[in-house]
Amino acid sequence: MHSKSPALALALLAAGCVQEIDKSTGKVAPLSFKVEIEGEIGSEKTPLTYTSTGQQFVLDIRAVDDEGELATWFSGQVYLDLAPRGRLAPNQSNTVTLKDGEAIGVPVDVVRAHGATNIWVEDRGSDDKPGSYATGLSPTIHVAHPTLREINETTIPASSPLDGDFVKVNTEGRTLVVTGIAVDGFYLTDLNDMAGGFNAIFAHTFSRPKGVEQGSVIEELIGTVVEFYGFTELSFPTYRVGGKISNLVPVELTGALVDQDTEMEKFESRLVEVRDVTVCPLGDGFATFGQWVVLVDPAGNCNNGKGGVNIVSALSATGFDPADHVGAKLRITGDLRFHAAANPSWLIYTRSDEDIEIAGQ
Repeated sequence: MHSKSPALALALLAAGCVQEIDKSTGKVAPLSFKVEIEGEIGSEKTPLTYTSTGQQFVLDIRAVDDEGELATWFSGQVYLDLAPRGRLAPNQSNTVTLKDGEAIGVPVDVVRAHGATNIWVEDRGSDDKPGSYATGLSPTIHVAHPTLREINETTIPASSPLDGDFVKVNTEGRTLVVTGIAVDGFYLTDLNDMAGGFNAIFAHTFSRPKGVEQGSVIEELIGTVVEFYGFTELSFPTYRVGGKISNLVPVELTGALVDQDTEMEKFESRLVEVRDVTVCPLGDGFATFGQWVVLVDPAGNCNNGKGGVNIVSALSATGFDPADHVGAKLRITGDLRFHAAANPSWLIYTRSDEDIEIAGQ
């Protein structure tokens, strides 16, 4: 066998492939795969509709040799993947078998695709025969960006279906308003999805956010979805501020609701209020984390936190000391968080002294 020229060797190295020789034909193993999609793939201006239930694409996959021709001598399994946004459906096989260099009309089900993404094909080989690690990339699929509800909506409390994804939030024709500012971010609610819930998120900026205030309208928002002890955040966000809205209306949390995590999840990061709640004796959570418990359900238990929520007010409502009001009745407003290690796990973060009202005053 003739040795490869330096130029060819460099080309193969740049392709990132481990090359093999097919002894029956003398052909180099597939240099790449040509991946085509039958049907609509959307465009940047007219993307496909985002869906949580899945989409199907039909692929034509062809192995290509070092001369750009169909590698008819190649047969075997190749692996599928979806990147950078989306994943194969749970019932979708991650392998496709090529015969005589091709597999035509292969249905592939994907879920949670959003933005611009591609279907990958790779020859990884098997335990018996190492693959060439040749790859192929489909044309770019364009899917609409998810709304806050689509990022959050789940049947599994303390989780997000897009956990780990880098997302651009769909703000087109929608009003996203800041309901509260924290030392490390801001709470954001989509006013166009109030009825269905799951329509709010915490943008985690890691330091006090610049250029936003309570009532600010966010016109663009991009970041990575992260679960922090069961609390959904949009980490390291970039954002653009528009106008401002006043008279933000909180949703009331009732005693019948606070122990139902699946229902409370709908209001995570929303502006909420609790009325006629009783302040429990201060426990270890107050000394360590500044958290104090109130019973929302009159039949709740201060000892185990059942029927209650935690309140965090030390940095915002500095004029209020819960130690002076144990047993008192309060009305409290703030942004709702979840922390798996807290007891109770649901917490309301107040925004100012005005968020705590003493009954009868």
